[in-house]
This record gives sequence, C-alpha cells and structure tokens, in this order.
Amino acid sequence: MIGYAVTDYKTAGGSCYGNDGAMHKRSEAPWRRFADFTDGLSNSALLCESSYVTGNGTTSPTRVEDWPTWIGGPGTDESNRTNGRTNAPINCKCNPQRMLFAINDDCAFSFHAGGAQFAFADGSVQFLSENISSDTYCNIHSISDGRTLGDW
Repeated sequence: MIGYAVTDYKTAGGSCYGNDGAMHKRSEAPWRRFADFTDGLSNSALLCESSYVTGNGTTSPTRVEDWPTWIGGPGTDESNRTNGRTNAPINCKCNPQRMLFAINDDCAFSFHAGGAQFAFADGSVQFLSENISSDTYCNIHSISDGRTLGDW
C-alpha cells in the first residue's frame, strides 16, 4: 500500500450499542477523556490486534481501507477501528491462510490461534478467545454501558 504506514492494531471504536467505544472517527462522536470511561478503565478495550487485510476473496487487497493503517491513516473506519458486534467477531471467521475471506473489516484479528490480544484503558493486556460470549465482547467495547462484563 502506497502512502500510509500499516499496522497490526486498531482502536476499539464501538459496541453493539453504537459508537460508544474508546476511539473512533472524529465525525462520529466526541473526543473521549478517562472520566468518560464510567465502566472503568480495566473493563474497557482501548485497542486490539488487527493483523489482517480484507478483499473480495478473489483478488489481492488494493484499496486503502483494506489495510489497518498507522497514524495519519484515512478517515475511513475500516482502516483504524474494530467493533464489538456480533457481525465482527474475533478472527472474522477466517484464518491467516484465508484472511481475504474475513466476514467484516471491523474484526479484531491475530495470527495467534483462537483469539487476539487486547489492550485495555488501564494499560493491561488480555488475550481474548474467539469463543468469548457475544454479550461480553459487546460490553468490553463500550466505555459506559453500565453492564456486567462476565468472564472471558
């Protein structure tokens, strides 16, 4: 990809409740402060691995939004955030050999078998299983939903 540095990480942009995550496009929600994390910093995802590229399943990725980008990336959400929604599960229902077949470009994705690493707003890092319950995964991506997380 020409013009942008690529990365293996994306920010946690929102949950199944909307754009209530730690970071996202400026046009979608206001800037976040730690005081806005009413669920607690240790209960809120800040960023996660997103080491995959997307495409149409038959060709190599060519568009900017196909690649997770580092600082200065385009204004598309595809290149810079993940979502904790049921249609964007960890590892995108694919594997590294078939990453072009990812079901969504908003997934966390890693080359680790069975899950991905997540950094939480308190600075801790946790490996989350791709088998995490969809409710828990949704709640981790929200900074202020007030819901109990459950086990992961």
